[in-house]
Amino acid sequence: MLLIGAYERDNFGDLLFHQLTKSYLTEHRVVAGSIIGADMAALIGDPVLPYNDLLAARSWDAVWVVGGEIGGVDTGNALTMSLNDHDGRVFDRATPQGRAAIAQYLSDSSTTAPAYIPELGRFPLNSATPLIVNSVGLDALRISGSSTGAEAAITALRRANSLVVRDSPSREFAESNGINAAVSPDMVHAISLRYPEMGRTSESDSEPFFLFQANGYIIEKYGSEKIAFALAQVAHSTGWRPVLFLAGTARHHDRLDQYDKVLGSLRAIAPTLQPTVLQTRMPLELADWIAKSRLWIGSSLHGRIISGSFGRPRVSLENAKVSTYAATWDSEFPVNIDFDGLLDAVSAAILIAATTSSRDASLELAQSADAKTTQLVKEYL
Repeated sequence: MLLIGAYERDNFGDLLFHQLTKSYLTEHRVVAGSIIGADMAALIGDPVLPYNDLLAARSWDAVWVVGGEIGGVDTGNALTMSLNDHDGRVFDRATPQGRAAIAQYLSDSSTTAPAYIPELGRFPLNSATPLIVNSVGLDALRISGSSTGAEAAITALRRANSLVVRDSPSREFAESNGINAAVSPDMVHAISLRYPEMGRTSESDSEPFFLFQANGYIIEKYGSEKIAFALAQVAHSTGWRPVLFLAGTARHHDRLDQYDKVLGSLRAIAPTLQPTVLQTRMPLELADWIAKSRLWIGSSLHGRIISGSFGRPRVSLENAKVSTYAATWDSEFPVNIDFDGLLDAVSAAILIAATTSSRDASLELAQSADAKTTQLVKEYL
């Protein structure tokens, strides 16, 4: 089984897709593939290999793509996020011809080729191999319009034996382009069923805490002092300690230097709070922190989904992807919240999460997500 996704970089949600999907494929040998190779064994237990090389070298029983906003991310976009700082700067500053040459050398793809949707027709050994695409969003593909990359992504998706999307607009977009698609909650909702031991606390655990995460754009937009003041308000209102959560450390993701400024401002505003930044980068350990938290505040989609899976209150900051998803599956909890309205949104989320109907809805989403992925395994493997 060739498992394809954005596994070549430190992005919490993508790495968690790899871990969760493997838990459904325990009877199969799974190889992780992405646009380029990367030594990710320390985080996910497996090396990541360039999938075009793997498809050219041998036939596979099935190719399984999982997770993320696919199609709207082409190989050029992906490389700007996946290369290290030095190589990424070289790539960013190269001429279009230079970028094309680098992309071809590293990934055997053009810069405009879809980053995580394999074009199986290129590979004679895999021209008839089943392609399963699970738990993906197509909103970025819809927004990108009729570009060369978008057309290539749509063509590749038409080749899929099964396409499962994670929100209603994605299904509508697929069907408007003649592609059959099923809609199901993001598979990460199933984490509370796949890992029921997560979130368990004991008397020896530290004091209650809430998690805060924000991408670089949000922190730059609002500034560390405004964010710190809002977090201090939440901490004093709830009695919970703020813990800062990096959803990804790859280029153009969350930035530790910005988090350090937020910490500095928090300590100046409220010296007794003792805020901290989580150090672990292990995806399942990060998920466990979410499960044990009293509250999630962030711009990450999978931070919201995991907190929902475990029935925790959740408040989402500005993020179009999260808003699109929440409108389909999780509309009760606040989205697109700014820092002036954060305390009110937190109070509302805590009240909603305490209701029986909210807990029942969380369980139903987890069961639906689990059932869909289980069905795919039975149908195609």
